[in-house]
Amino acid sequence: MDITVPFSLAPNTKVYAALAICMLLLVLVPDNWQLALQYQRSALEQGQLWRTISGHLLHANHWHLLLNLAGLLLVLLLHGRYFSVRQLLLQWLVYALAISALLYLFSTNIHSYVGLSGVLHAMLTLGAIKDVQQRDHSGYLLLAGLIAKVAYEQWQGTDAELTRLIDADVAIDAHLYGVITGLLLALVLKAGKRL
Repeated sequence: MDITVPFSLAPNTKVYAALAICMLLLVLVPDNWQLALQYQRSALEQGQLWRTISGHLLHANHWHLLLNLAGLLLVLLLHGRYFSVRQLLLQWLVYALAISALLYLFSTNIHSYVGLSGVLHAMLTLGAIKDVQQRDHSGYLLLAGLIAKVAYEQWQGTDAELTRLIDADVAIDAHLYGVITGLLLALVLKAGKRL
């Protein structure tokens, strides 16, 4: 009897696992270390630029972490096959820096931020575009769903139940900036291939 698995693990699964382990380990560091690593507008103004990356690896509580780990697993299963380890690391760095920059420039009401959700939205967006390029029509559905989700969030605001669950305000602007960053990176990659 042949058993087919709808998803296959990508060769770069180890890099996804490393990111998950990093997030899990950061839960264990003392609170004062976490405060020194999270995105904080006032600290960025003092030149503490590492927070533009490290803040994406921290979480408000274990539910927040579990939701982001589930999102990371979803990205791996859907789109893990598309990118090499080096491409993923570079993309994650670009996503974190771009989302943090957009939060700083355009979301002045957000004074602190933790979580991977913005980066996950960027990863899903670029993966959906890659699906479309590979003639996998589910990419259109995923891309439309992501755009509809962030538009709804911008119109309706944060989900009160999710806010209670993660014990923090949901930074819906990070989701929007993630989709924007994923779209922009897709355009840059397409332009780079043409050159």
